[in-house]
Amino acid sequence: MCLFFLSCSSGLPIKGKFPNLPLRDQYGRQITFSQIRGKVLIVSYIYTHCPDVCHITSARLNTFKEKLKRANLQDKVYFVSISIDPKRDTPEVLMHHAKMMNLDLINWVFATGDKDDINSTIKVSGIEPIKGPIEYSENGEPSYLVTHMDTISLVDKKGRIRRHYKGSTFDMDGLLRDIERLI
Repeated sequence: MCLFFLSCSSGLPIKGKFPNLPLRDQYGRQITFSQIRGKVLIVSYIYTHCPDVCHITSARLNTFKEKLKRANLQDKVYFVSISIDPKRDTPEVLMHHAKMMNLDLINWVFATGDKDDINSTIKVSGIEPIKGPIEYSENGEPSYLVTHMDTISLVDKKGRIRRHYKGSTFDMDGLLRDIERLI
């Protein structure tokens, strides 16, 4: 009973835990969730060919980083954007995407990896992307959309998912309050 109260002392229920599967960051380095334990995480689920919501979410998270700096919490929070399209989103593509969007990469990892590892990692969040029909350009490049939920997840220092938010419209003040409860 005591353990239950300790896990809920923040008032945020535990919704799951990310598996410790190997992913690769925008620099091509291997990363696992156990390597970033000890920090509160904000995890987003994006893909670089997304026509709308993924870019909005990334831009809002970039703005939120400024709010964290003003609250002097920037060193206690780590951002992880997991690609739901690992076939096209190589580390190089993710790095190009982050630079094109002028994102602050301090404490921010863009992760890709093996399709099965990505799917196992994001499934715990309830994210189950659906790949649309593939069309090919004149030069043979595949083009498709991936339907997915507009979600970001707040993860505590022990790697447990504590809350989900709508990524493109999350309340920055509310997210900041929830982070403060976990620190």
